[in-house]
Amino acid sequence: MNETAHRGGAQAADASPAGTAWVPRLVGLGLVVLASLCPARAQDQRGRDPVGMAVTVEKAHRECFADTVRVAGTLVPREESLARPDVDGQRITQVLVEDGAVVTEGQALARLARPEGQPGQGPSATTVQAPAAGTVIGSTAQLGAIASMSGPPLFRIVVGREIELQADVPLVRVAKLKAAQPARVEVAGVGEVEGRVRAISTEADMAAQSTRVRIFIGKDDRLRVGTFADAIVDAGTICAATISLSAILYGPLGPIVQVVRNNTIETRPVPVGLISGDKVQISEGLNEGDLVVARAGSFLREGDTVRPMFAADAN
Repeated sequence: MNETAHRGGAQAADASPAGTAWVPRLVGLGLVVLASLCPARAQDQRGRDPVGMAVTVEKAHRECFADTVRVAGTLVPREESLARPDVDGQRITQVLVEDGAVVTEGQALARLARPEGQPGQGPSATTVQAPAAGTVIGSTAQLGAIASMSGPPLFRIVVGREIELQADVPLVRVAKLKAAQPARVEVAGVGEVEGRVRAISTEADMAAQSTRVRIFIGKDDRLRVGTFADAIVDAGTICAATISLSAILYGPLGPIVQVVRNNTIETRPVPVGLISGDKVQISEGLNEGDLVVARAGSFLREGDTVRPMFAADAN
């Protein structure tokens, strides 16, 4: 029995290492598999850069844009003078000027006479004179017609030949306008002429949510009253954090940017300001030097780990 027991004990001792040798190998293999499934965590522990989706970023920088206000309207006289007869019931016997004529103050514009056989008081013949120097527009004087003091004026005169653009400006933009601001006026059929803001009305059209502005142009024989024109008024400059338009992502709650901070995506709602070319200003929610995803995409989510790189590095 002692011999048998010794042999059995020896067999048991020999079997133990063989039966347990696979345990450390399996544990080691498991660690390798785990490390391969979690490379970011494994590399973080060794102090390397985290692994994530590579994204191209840009730095928000301060830039100044010209702030402009666009308006549209028609050309009108800066000041208008009206010529009417001094006596009722006289017939127009002679029209001395045509539309577009340049006249001097006191110049004869038309002659009138009392019709033959018609009784009346006062002179039998009169002359309608220009009340001011300027350009004649919109004459209603017709040979043989009876003139009336209370009727439409026989002649309208652009005083001093000075022209303005009368335009409507949205109420939300009117606060940016001030007298003497320069403007570039684009006149249909003429091209661009220079102007400046002369007057801004204090009365508003609440239905149209707009008010009137007068942009002085001056003397220019190419311009005609009633012609359509629009203008861009230079309202100064605004400086703010600036990024590419492609960095803006529009979602259900409005525009957002995707900021990279500590290799992690942060989603920030931002108000879109002035736009110039492919650049846009952000007045709130973004600081100079912040890294933003240059081409924002819906595939990135808040908290995603990424590897930021600049466009120059990607090339």
